Amino acid sequence: MRRLIVCADDMGLHPGINAGILQCHKQGIVTSASLSPSGVAFEEACRLLRGVPELDVGIHLTLVGEASVSAPGTLPTLAPEGRFPKDYAVLFRRLLMRRVREEEVERELVAQVARVRDAGIAVGHLDSHQHVHLHPALLPVVIRVAQRFGVGALRAASRVIPMTAMKPALISLFARRGVTRIRRAGLRTPDVFLGLADTGRLDEARLLKLLRLLGRLPSGTGELVCHPGSGDAAIAAAYSWGFRWDAEAAALTSPAVREALGRERIQLVAYRDL
Repeated sequence: MRRLIVCADDMGLHPGINAGILQCHKQGIVTSASLSPSGVAFEEACRLLRGVPELDVGIHLTLVGEASVSAPGTLPTLAPEGRFPKDYAVLFRRLLMRRVREEEVERELVAQVARVRDAGIAVGHLDSHQHVHLHPALLPVVIRVAQRFGVGALRAASRVIPMTAMKPALISLFARRGVTRIRRAGLRTPDVFLGLADTGRLDEARLLKLLRLLGRLPSGTGELVCHPGSGDAAIAAAYSWGFRWDAEAAALTSPAVREALGRERIQLVAYRDL
């Protein structure tokens, strides 16, 4: 039997994203949500999550694109004026040039996990915005933070499917190199990572294709990363990523997708089941 974690990212960034994730958990196949500690809708997300204790929750560690949890001025190399680099490419370039202090990264990630814990939310795993936690310079820090807080799992996998663009190939390289280190540290990971090449455009047809691909693999646990939401226009006013949040929500609640899970003999699980 193949198993699949369906994890919806970016909870806490926007009320429309919060609503879409909850809808896809209650009416669809989402089994896990990844909570952004620095999101403007974080407090609303925590309130909603307390009402659905069966939804597994991870932390979407954030080092790009958002404001820091730490106070402005306390992270001079990582988040000058309280803002992180705009995206993973800028962050990775700064890491390559050794312009980011590791101690600042660790202090900020500790603050992010502590904020979620202080809100009374049980944390099942760690992942990150734009998957930056897999970068070789950041992964040791993330492992230490996970161990400090007793978090038992990290997003990583020895195989990423499909790889049709540079970013999936780069993340796949980082993930393959990182899995051994993560597991040696006593942390759990899925075996396969799906959906990276379809970020922001995971419609029903693409999702059905991914399930067929997973169905051909040997037994093991995959993770499908997804980005559902409710109200494309409202979310796009805050985040001009070109995502189709409504289409992802429709796919994740589709009866055809439910039927495909049964046909491919795929069991839905959460990070807590690893």
